[in-house]
Amino acid sequence: MQTDLPIDVPAQKVWLLGMGGMGVGPLALYMREEGWKVSGWDDGMEQSALKPFLIAAGTTFEAFPSPDVVLAGRSSAIKPGHPLYERAASANLRLLRRGEVLAERMASKKLVAVCGSHGKTTTSGMLAQSLRAAGTDAGYVLGGLYKNPDLAPANCSATSPWTVAEVDESDGTIGAFSPQITVTVNLDWDHPDYYRDESELDAVFRALYERTREAVFVPADNARLQRLTQGLRVPVMTVGDNGDYRFNVLRAGADSTTVELGGRFGAGTVLTLPVIGRFNTLNAMLALAVTDYISGGHIDTAFPLGKFNGMRRRQDLLFAGGGMKIFADYAHHPTEIAALLKLLRETQLGTLTVVFQPHRYSRTRQYAAEFARALSIADRALLVPVYSAGEAPVAGGEASSILQAAAAGSNLTLCESFDEAAAILQEQVTGSAPRTIAFVGAGDIDRKLAVPFARECWLRDLPFPSGEDFVAQTRAFLSPETVFGQNRPLAPLTTLGVGGNARFYAEPASLNDLSLLLRAAAAGNIEIFILGRGSNLLVADEGFDGLVIRLSPTVWQRLTTVQSVSGGKTCVRIGAGVRLKELCGFAARERLTGFEFLCGIPGTLGGALRMNAGAHGSSIFDRVVSIEWMTPDGTIHSAPRERFSPVYRDCPQLHGAIILAAVLESAGTAPSEEINANMKAFSIQRAATQPQGRSAGCTFKNPAGDSAGRLIDSLGLKGLSVGKARVSELHANFILAAPGASANDVRTLIRRVQGRVEAETGLRLQPEIEFLGFSTK
Repeated sequence: MQTDLPIDVPAQKVWLLGMGGMGVGPLALYMREEGWKVSGWDDGMEQSALKPFLIAAGTTFEAFPSPDVVLAGRSSAIKPGHPLYERAASANLRLLRRGEVLAERMASKKLVAVCGSHGKTTTSGMLAQSLRAAGTDAGYVLGGLYKNPDLAPANCSATSPWTVAEVDESDGTIGAFSPQITVTVNLDWDHPDYYRDESELDAVFRALYERTREAVFVPADNARLQRLTQGLRVPVMTVGDNGDYRFNVLRAGADSTTVELGGRFGAGTVLTLPVIGRFNTLNAMLALAVTDYISGGHIDTAFPLGKFNGMRRRQDLLFAGGGMKIFADYAHHPTEIAALLKLLRETQLGTLTVVFQPHRYSRTRQYAAEFARALSIADRALLVPVYSAGEAPVAGGEASSILQAAAAGSNLTLCESFDEAAAILQEQVTGSAPRTIAFVGAGDIDRKLAVPFARECWLRDLPFPSGEDFVAQTRAFLSPETVFGQNRPLAPLTTLGVGGNARFYAEPASLNDLSLLLRAAAAGNIEIFILGRGSNLLVADEGFDGLVIRLSPTVWQRLTTVQSVSGGKTCVRIGAGVRLKELCGFAARERLTGFEFLCGIPGTLGGALRMNAGAHGSSIFDRVVSIEWMTPDGTIHSAPRERFSPVYRDCPQLHGAIILAAVLESAGTAPSEEINANMKAFSIQRAATQPQGRSAGCTFKNPAGDSAGRLIDSLGLKGLSVGKARVSELHANFILAAPGASANDVRTLIRRVQGRVEAETGLRLQPEIEFLGFSTK
């Protein structure tokens, strides 16, 4: 029902429709940090790149607003008639558009509103990070994602009154804002679906400037904005070659631009910016001018844009190899498309092919001739069907209208589908001549055509980059659910709790993502390591200079019962990421025996199979029916038990394999209570004979006919220590790592024990522990 509660009351619940989109999603993250309970829905959530951020923030996915919701927001692309819109409307909730909700949240802030036709997202992203680099911990709400995966698209500052927000003019909600500072990057005639003519659009911006409380920033060379900002009661700051905030480009490099500052910046300072192209440089200088104004001249000269290294879908390099480069960009207005293609012409070699997906029928009809002229900058342009963005078709608004508006003999080709465009592009895949393909548009061309095509190029074994580019380019091909990044601490992921970082780290969410990661690593000559629970592992203090893959998402943790092919005992199909303890619990619930001996082994199925784990006189291969695995080239294999020759604590045939799943056969059936009682007995025995604390389990393999623990104990080595690592007094084959222990402490102690045993008995104990990241084992 209708509520009149003030929306500043903390811990109220908001429901947001379209939460997977780049407008509503960052707003959801911001409100969550404010203290709101945030729920919402998006029909395309599974494909949304925002989903990991939303999950991490604690938002919930609910298709319908619950009774305790006091406010509902929606994307303007979701219109009346949508079933979830109607459901929210029928609940008599305050149902506001994204811009209206954002304006309410900004009402008590010192808002820096970034607006204009093109470049809002990039400029907002730059400004948020440059302010932070200058010591102003401003909040921000963007309309896109940073390329840096560690930076969220929204943040609510607890220490600063300033907040940077991208304000959209397309739906008229710009009229709800009264900023402290307004930054307009440019202004072109657009959105004919909402504004009747250019004068209406001009009036909306003029009204925004008149509501601005402190200052307006505009480019110095934009005559339209100069006209619209005349006679304001607040100062108008111009940025450009001859503006209030001046800059002069000293060098335009392949990946950076060096500028010299002047005017209100102060004379003589030289900055190197991580951007290329005139429009990106101007965006950066607008951001730095506002930073200078707010911070009182405290721009970070070493890193003027802070952690900013670009926004996703803005000149994204998806692939480079075999003479070919593939870019994706969000440009969807003729002016920005022309600027993008000119930049690619200036910076890339060879031919330029562009694939363009028009955005909205009304815009396509309005600018058909202008689109044709902009696309003529390329050698060839493919037109794919219009992305409607929820708009109904209009006469003259199809992609064919661009072709009709083009001059005779134009470079345009009309494609009826993404598949047709992809087929035409196949001719670009082979060869070594320099060539560039740009996928352009604000719709779903990036996800449905650009990324799949770039991935296909990679799968054809074209060269793949290594180093930093490995992360940037591989990420573009992975699903949003896959975790992928750099410098992941490994100590918390092992039972010893020591060691350094993995240079690269991934948790693939699908077989496709796992295959891609493996092949990318192989092409980049990057070593891989598959991590289970980390219960039999010692990681070097220096970490691991490779890719660690952990099969932790739920797709790798499935358990199902299956009938034996021979019609005998019931079997269990188990994902490689399932913990042995979980397998035992599942078997007990299903009244299946034969797995009880595994209950105390702290590992996952994959690791247990690789080392042929066992206890109490049994080993896991006693129960194996078949195993599925993937080789480093991404190929999936399956084989029955007879193909394997396991030995004590090893299975040679699985060396280098990435285990995916296995089928294990039960020994029979019994009441669940009886199975649980047997497991409890094993657990009691284990607790009585094995020490508590951080360890990697048994340190050494038992030599033939003897016990490693007995040999170590017989030499009086219990309690022997190096640094914070010591041999357990309870079980001599365990090494315990106390808080503050290092991997070097453990490694040195292992060698010392080996040396003493060999010197006294002539036996060289072989480690059961696996070593990762050490130059020598």
